[in-house]
Amino acid sequence: MTTMYPPSRRRFLGLGAALSLPLLLAACGDPAKAPGGGGTLRLGAVSGGGAPVADPHGQLFSEADWARLTALYDTLLVRGADGAAAAALATSWSANADATEWTLSLRDDAVFSSGAPVTASDVLYSLGRMVEKSAENGGRAGTVDIKGSEVVDDTTLRLATTAPDAELPLALTLGSFVVPEGTTDFAEPVGSGPFRLDTLDDQAAVLSANGEWWGGTPGVATLEIRGFSDPQALAQAATGGSIDVAAGVQPAAAKAAGSAVAVSERPGAEAVPLLLRVDAPPFDEPAVREAVKLGLDRQALVDQVYLGYGSVGRDMIRLDDPEVPDDVPALERDVERAKELLAEAGHPDGFDTVLHTSTAYPAMLPLATLAKEQLAEVGIRIEIEHHPPEKYWTEAYTVEPFTVGYYSVDSTTFASLVRATVLSSSSFSETGWKDAEFDSLFATAMSTTDDAARAQLIGDLHRRMAAEGGWVVWGFGDRLTLHSEAVSGLPEAGSRFDLSRVTLDA
Repeated sequence: MTTMYPPSRRRFLGLGAALSLPLLLAACGDPAKAPGGGGTLRLGAVSGGGAPVADPHGQLFSEADWARLTALYDTLLVRGADGAAAAALATSWSANADATEWTLSLRDDAVFSSGAPVTASDVLYSLGRMVEKSAENGGRAGTVDIKGSEVVDDTTLRLATTAPDAELPLALTLGSFVVPEGTTDFAEPVGSGPFRLDTLDDQAAVLSANGEWWGGTPGVATLEIRGFSDPQALAQAATGGSIDVAAGVQPAAAKAAGSAVAVSERPGAEAVPLLLRVDAPPFDEPAVREAVKLGLDRQALVDQVYLGYGSVGRDMIRLDDPEVPDDVPALERDVERAKELLAEAGHPDGFDTVLHTSTAYPAMLPLATLAKEQLAEVGIRIEIEHHPPEKYWTEAYTVEPFTVGYYSVDSTTFASLVRATVLSSSSFSETGWKDAEFDSLFATAMSTTDDAARAQLIGDLHRRMAAEGGWVVWGFGDRLTLHSEAVSGLPEAGSRFDLSRVTLDA
């Protein structure tokens, strides 16, 4: 299997948490300036509330961190308009027969902000750091086997995998940030991305355009990224005019924005599932898991959590990827059947449990509140425990039996989620579900280089996870961005961003 893309000076950059860097490159906050070299764009994004993360290969749950690091560092590959891997630093890639070895060709015109060229040795070193930090970064390097991989020449890299992996290119779109070989201190970052860091503190990062970027001159001269731990404050900053773009705002803020700002929607960009540990009581009982799924009114959740900016989910961890089967119906709420299932599982009077959540992403707390109300009618009595964003992902998520999760379409692939949540033996496993037959089918899919045949196999895996697993994916929310009317050229949903089409309204 070989994928070829001619070197191009046009590029789509996807941010790990569904925030698109084209937003940063596309426009200017100063309407007196034309795009292509002038003005300052002030962008706001959700922050975890802690200190900014400097290391691009570690734990990254803050969208403000993702925005800054994606502006500073190039990635090997990016997501294209069709959701497939597209060229960035790598211009072509091909696999052997069983997808256990991949050969990547790199562009020869990429340079770091230090002036040094980007080489295959830099890429292999960066992937090595990602592998070393896989426990904290969610396994973003996928199945890359660093010991078995090698540098062929300055622009050619041969990557071995620890298991067959026909979807490795997709994994390499997820924050495969490339740094100079040997870098361990990131206080003064050296990257090959479209911007360079000028200043960074707990409130904001200020970056300037990198005129040596291989992708062309960024659309603005200065980029200011501000992190907001309070989503309401983020929206207010946009409507009040103190920032030009607010990425990832709450639906209520979009509804109330009025005429002061414009609203851009990206359908189906995120999911906030309920996660049930199938290796911990009471959710180790299949009947209990089914009762939870039947006890939810999914359309009501979409209407109330996302205020209609969303769609009903079918307990599959992707919405509309090509391999997602369309013959799996969404469950209709059935309170009486849910009560019967609880009685069959030994809970005729229901049970008490704790649902752990956070404000790390806007929909997480509202979902917990509404799920508590709906499941109470079934007999599941919930106490909500709210964790601060900077602690939630280490103290509750993957640790407690009943939690609220978060998936971004841009920052996860089906294969990465399966490996991290199903096949993993580490504490990262979301639901603790283990099944030898499932694992075997997944391995077969990952060694299948024919795209159509692999899609059919992955579709069967989706069905199993929806029917038996602990993922209660009740719906998907649209990505909502508030922006000044002066900002134009923002990418439409699913489109490949083209810098040549960016304009700034006078």
